[in-house]
Amino acid sequence: MMPSVAPEMRRTWNLNIDFRPFEPGTALYLQIAEQIIEKIRQGRLQPRTVMPGSRELAAMLNVNRKTIVLSYDELIAQGWLTTQHRRGTFVSEALPYPAKTKLLEVPEPELAFSSHGNSIPPLLPQKYMLLLSEGLPDKRVIPYDKYVRASKRAMAKVARASNMDTPDYKGQAVFREAVASLLHDECGFNVGVENLCLTRGLQQSIYISARALISPGDYVIFERWSPSEALSVFESLGAHILFADIDEAGVKDDDVEVLCRHHPVKAIFVTHQVQYPTTVSLPVSRRKRLLKLAEELNFHIIASDYSQQLYFNRPAVAPVATGNMRKRIIYIGALPSILPADRQVGYIANTPQFIDKCARQRQLMGQVDDPVSQSAITELIQTGEFHRIARRASRIYNIRRLHTANMLTDELDDFVSFRMPEAGLFFWLTLKMDITPQLLADKAEKAGIQLVQNIHYAGDSGRVPGLLLGYSHLDEFQMRELIQKIKEMRVHFTRN
Repeated sequence: MMPSVAPEMRRTWNLNIDFRPFEPGTALYLQIAEQIIEKIRQGRLQPRTVMPGSRELAAMLNVNRKTIVLSYDELIAQGWLTTQHRRGTFVSEALPYPAKTKLLEVPEPELAFSSHGNSIPPLLPQKYMLLLSEGLPDKRVIPYDKYVRASKRAMAKVARASNMDTPDYKGQAVFREAVASLLHDECGFNVGVENLCLTRGLQQSIYISARALISPGDYVIFERWSPSEALSVFESLGAHILFADIDEAGVKDDDVEVLCRHHPVKAIFVTHQVQYPTTVSLPVSRRKRLLKLAEELNFHIIASDYSQQLYFNRPAVAPVATGNMRKRIIYIGALPSILPADRQVGYIANTPQFIDKCARQRQLMGQVDDPVSQSAITELIQTGEFHRIARRASRIYNIRRLHTANMLTDELDDFVSFRMPEAGLFFWLTLKMDITPQLLADKAEKAGIQLVQNIHYAGDSGRVPGLLLGYSHLDEFQMRELIQKIKEMRVHFTRN
């Protein structure tokens, strides 16, 4: 029998803060998180303050423990709280926004300028802008401490090596093995080490595979609405671009067939898991039809995955190509963006012969990968830490996805329509009124919105059919602010 702990030895909490009554309409865990943030910013909860455990705070507030766990997860993701193994949860020393403090007033000195200095315009303070774009990873969710520890161990391992390994422009073999294992476990994607070339992200995977495949004058089909940065890569290589129409299920296979029978098409670029920008997933029946056409009419399918390997209501659709047909599909994607921005991992999957061509392109680009970084990421994957980090990020993003959908329905139902995205980090908002690109850009800037929409609209140059709304990089409070700014824009459009 365990000895009882004396009362004076037990850790007790006295937060010395009063929680306001909770209100209907906003998730309870977010109201709790918002009130804790308020107390931190007021200075009533100082950095390094020990927070109650989830059970204790749940008992204090008479709520379910899972509600407190969600609150703490959100606060940790935003940087207000930190957690230490076996020690507990603390108010962060490095707050995302400064706590309220009284600043000393310093008189502004009178500065003397030379006559030449008068011609230099003063630096104006940058306007605070909220980003309206595709989904970006939230750096507050990235566990930098875990990556740094893994990097230190990897650095020691590399330092002990007696000689430097010959650069492998496909990625170290053990690194590719780890990524292949992750793709199998997370997506049901069975790919061999010899069929993988690793890169520094999705866009680089698109660039390298295009350079390995396309020659000037080749015909390439894109979806009518498609990522402009990918399109620019193929245009820069001298490709002739054709556009196939899309519908509520993605690219229309009948349109693809018509184009291929009228032109010597070299490849089709499709966003199969999450259509960019509409978020729909290409049905298996259309994937099989495209594969059959590719074999019959001798073209390649470049299947680019914009899902960030985040799936909420469905699993990833496994590749449909088998046997010799696999050579027809070049799979392109990236691992979940849960690592520092300069350590993102993209991949290209195809035959060993094509992978060799991709590796040659990386060599020509001077792309020698950092062995420390590759070793650190390999360790995170092999120990299961990468999976755990990705699952935690997925839970946080899913909560933000659900609350963004609720806010859109409540606040912008007369301005936009949308379907709930089942994967990826962005919503596609279909506009209910005709708006020109220039008018949209002008009103967005006036409303304090940084508008970044990397979409090519073939045949829709005079109007904007919709907007990409990334929800992952904004917490609930920031998203509410952004939606309020979009409401301000809507008023101007209504007047026009």
